[in-house]
Amino acid sequence: MKKGIHPAYNPIKVTRTDGTVITIYSSSDKDLVLSTDNLNHSAWTGQRNNASDKGQRAAEFKSKFAGFKF
Repeated sequence: MKKGIHPAYNPIKVTRTDGTVITIYSSSDKDLVLSTDNLNHSAWTGQRNNASDKGQRAAEFKSKFAGFKF
């Protein structure tokens, strides 16, 4: 690697949603506090937060595009 062209890597603390703190290296020097991670994101948990509003969204779509023919 060439010297002088790469950013400096600093150890930073990352606070997860459950309160655990991990140390990683980053070119940023600011600590992070996560609001979403694999403990509460629906992509990993399989839970859907908006499942109850699905029918309402479909009804709004149908009323908005009622004049169009698909």
